[in-house]
Amino acid sequence: MLAAALLAASAPGALASAAGVSYYVDAAQGNDSAAGTDSAHAWRSLARVNQVTFHAGDQVLLRAGGRWSGQLWPKGSGASGAPVTVDRYGDGANPRIDGGGAVADTVRLADQEFWTIRHLEVTNQAPSTSTPGANLKDLRGIHVTGTAGRALHGFVVDGVNVHDVTGEVNWIGGDTADDAPGIHFKTGWDRSKKTGGIVFDATVANPGAPATPTVLDGITVQDSVIANTSFAGIVVKQYSGDAPGAVATGWGSRTSAGDTRFTPHTNVVVRGNHISQPGTAYGCNGVYLTGVRHAVVERNVVDRAGTSGIEAYFADDVTVQSNEVAGTTQKAHGADANGIDADKGTTKVVVQYNWSHGNGDGILLCQFVFGDVVLRYNVLAGNTRYPLYLHSDKASKATVYGNTLYNDRGNYLVYGYGTSLTSSYDLTDNILYSKVAGASLTTSSTIRYDSNLYGGATLPVPSGDAHAVRADPQFTGTPDYTAGTPASGPRLTAAYGLRVRSGSAAVNRGVAISGNGGRDYAGTPLYTGKPDIGAFEVG
Repeated sequence: MLAAALLAASAPGALASAAGVSYYVDAAQGNDSAAGTDSAHAWRSLARVNQVTFHAGDQVLLRAGGRWSGQLWPKGSGASGAPVTVDRYGDGANPRIDGGGAVADTVRLADQEFWTIRHLEVTNQAPSTSTPGANLKDLRGIHVTGTAGRALHGFVVDGVNVHDVTGEVNWIGGDTADDAPGIHFKTGWDRSKKTGGIVFDATVANPGAPATPTVLDGITVQDSVIANTSFAGIVVKQYSGDAPGAVATGWGSRTSAGDTRFTPHTNVVVRGNHISQPGTAYGCNGVYLTGVRHAVVERNVVDRAGTSGIEAYFADDVTVQSNEVAGTTQKAHGADANGIDADKGTTKVVVQYNWSHGNGDGILLCQFVFGDVVLRYNVLAGNTRYPLYLHSDKASKATVYGNTLYNDRGNYLVYGYGTSLTSSYDLTDNILYSKVAGASLTTSSTIRYDSNLYGGATLPVPSGDAHAVRADPQFTGTPDYTAGTPASGPRLTAAYGLRVRSGSAAVNRGVAISGNGGRDYAGTPLYTGKPDIGAFEVG
């Protein structure tokens, strides 16, 4: 799968349209005075590539095994159906470009469109110092940005390996008294959370006089490996105009679901990637999508990130499905450590078929001010604090059904408090199982429990669940907490130990829910007979 795209191997360049020209670059034997149009007359340097304006169907082919330092910023744009493609040629490892912390972006596109970037190894690591964090700067591996004031289309990042990017960590709020080397609080919206491995964003030429928004449309990041990149692995972010001296635009933020100023990036796909942050104390989010509409995040592994594995913020129509998120912890003085987070101002969010294990919180619902989310057919296990954290407020609504929560480590199953309980939550057909006695399930007039199964050690079953099932769910085994690798992809079957046996009290005891997606966690059609409780339909 994913590994095949990244292993050292023979790989021809991507096919160009008939009108396109292929340009070759060889770090060892090239010559910048050569024509560059065949492998025997290749260019040598990135500087030579950066001088050229490329056109629809052109290819920039870097020799496999080659290594370059500095920045790749080819100019020009492709066209629909005929992108400009950056790829490799020849045998060997992916060509490597190392920014060395000397350039803000190792690979950069600005006010360009219809580009495909494939099979590169990209780093941007500033030299370390004796002071931890002092080498963190405004750095990215691959950066696509724009100030054009119009829609820019057609971006594909495929089969790349981006690692060791020492980007600074800037938090939106907080207290500047908590600043530390490389970590800054209260930086505001536009100056925060825009460093890391692969970043798509927009800004304006003159913050004091913004004109029209730049919208990135048609973003795909797929089948790539991203490791040890701070702030995040993958970021998609829209400009809002909140820096000192800037005029607020509202393009990247929302005050209501119908906010007409909200002008998000559109049609975003993050698929089949392996994102891990074990080697950096500053590697926070795995995937951070904010200021987006129509997004799908699927079949990714996010391993040992900080703050949040997958987070949506100020977003509309987002589906998060079939991902494995494991081992998220607090990093860089951040407050959170969740697997998946539907955060502030998010609407039409569906979180389904995910395997979230070994995080602080399994899934966080943090839809401040307004929002709506459906949480269905997920398996949450081995999370150390709150398997399900209810932290929305005001005009937010969460529909939570058909999930399996397995607690073997903490004192909570479902948790919410304070103004979080002014939101509306419906919890139906879920298995709520704890090996820890007395694990808390928050109750409130705004939390509706119905037809859930409560099992394991003694639990305080909510009195409002008139159809509660108190029983051993009869799991077929136990979960396997080994996280997926670049070769395996998400190990969703590692949760299959939490399927229930045919004689389980969960079978045929659920409530039918319309518009349920048509299948369970394992892909079994819904329903076989009456609905079963939990993430698995017995069939």
